Amino acid sequence: MSRELLVLILAALCYLGGFGYAFYALKNASYRPGRWTLLVLSIGLVLQTLFLRWRGQAIGGCPMTTPFELLSFISWSIVALYFIIGPAYRLSLLGVFTAPLALLFQASALLRPDALAAAVPKTSHSFWGELHAALALVSYGAFALASAAGIMFLLQDRQLKQHRISPGLRQLPPIHYLTRAIRGLLITGTSLLTIAILSAYRMEKQPHADKLTIVWIVWGLYACLIAYESWRGMSARRAAAAAAVGFLVPIVSLWFVSGK
Repeated sequence: MSRELLVLILAALCYLGGFGYAFYALKNASYRPGRWTLLVLSIGLVLQTLFLRWRGQAIGGCPMTTPFELLSFISWSIVALYFIIGPAYRLSLLGVFTAPLALLFQASALLRPDALAAAVPKTSHSFWGELHAALALVSYGAFALASAAGIMFLLQDRQLKQHRISPGLRQLPPIHYLTRAIRGLLITGTSLLTIAILSAYRMEKQPHADKLTIVWIVWGLYACLIAYESWRGMSARRAAAAAAVGFLVPIVSLWFVSGK
């Protein structure tokens, strides 16, 4: 087993362990967001960063050349964004939802046939091409966190309407924090994806038209959501539901953009 696969497997185990502990503790109403969640996410992030560094050195560029690398990069971006967004919006419990998201993408990467393939050095480099790919994938990470925050909102909203809150869910962040986080993440993701699309048109050899069309569809979905919420107004519950369900579109788009 290569050192690259080893660190990614260890990262996946960190996320699995963190989520498993949090799920058990929340179920027993004994969970307190704090050092354990931050520790396992930090270790997982460091391990994934090592992979990206080693892989980048091997191929001579940003490691986003295969579906295996793309999925690993998204997993890394989700956790990295959590450490930026979580404290800003006082969403420490978002780590409980971040761990399974990161695990989902990392496990999907490890299960791909190309996970065992050796890194292929790049024969040419394109600043705009790497900027396009990197920002697009980080934007997907922002959309993933918006989806997680949306799910947290819907869980809490449902129990508030039923006038009963389970002990575990009592520790969810206040709804107004979640509402701000969802909007901020959607704007951040859409802004990054805008720059990524513009970067694609600066490349000497632009991506295939079909792939650009798929990325435009994803951009259009979130741009319309933000515009509608800003101009016409949208209830916080509907915005949360749209963020939660809307992430299915970027997930499906990865199947096409990565070349299946």
